[in-house]
Amino acid sequence: MRRTGVSALLALSLVGSAAAHRLDEYLQATLIGVTRDGIDVEIHLTPGVAMLPVLMAVIDQDRDGRISSAEERAYVGRVLREVDLQVDGVPAPLSLIASNFPTLESMREGLGTIAIKLRTARGGHDLRFENRHLPQVSAYLVNCLAAPSDGLVVRRQQRDKAQRSIAFEYSFGAISGLRAAWIALAPSWPAALGMLLAARMGLLLYRAKRDKRASTSSQVKYL
Repeated sequence: MRRTGVSALLALSLVGSAAAHRLDEYLQATLIGVTRDGIDVEIHLTPGVAMLPVLMAVIDQDRDGRISSAEERAYVGRVLREVDLQVDGVPAPLSLIASNFPTLESMREGLGTIAIKLRTARGGHDLRFENRHLPQVSAYLVNCLAAPSDGLVVRRQQRDKAQRSIAFEYSFGAISGLRAAWIALAPSWPAALGMLLAARMGLLLYRAKRDKRASTSSQVKYL
């Protein structure tokens, strides 16, 4: 089912936070979509250039320099075990819907993103999500969809300082004709996440070039 209604403010807020991330961090960006028939959790994991050897040590269990299908499944399983979703204070098991791994070449350039889509059919009025995956080397972003098409109202949002967790209350109301028309034109959540990742990649490439120029300038200065 297509999910619509990500607010542009969501993408802008995530992009603003991404500006602080470095090449040696593992960016884990999570979007949570609440609908009348369940909850979608989409996690996008992007290693900085310097993070790839660390990540490969976790994923590439046979140390052959590649990521096999079995290793992909094992890694996704680990991520699934290290995230927690609770609805109305009760654990809500998440099922894997899809996962996608980029090429090693794109990850070596800091441009590859692992995408994991999860879902639970459980619903309620109070949600809490926490990501405990690789906290020693990671930077986190988390947000919920701002204006889903079935009238979601979100209240009392709370995140921890590191954005590893989010908690909020939610309910559903009727949608007016005007609001429904606006929602139909709103970007989908993959588009919003794409804006986030594109901005981050542009920032990383800019910083890499800037650091290279600074290093070259410093070497010339002290010759």
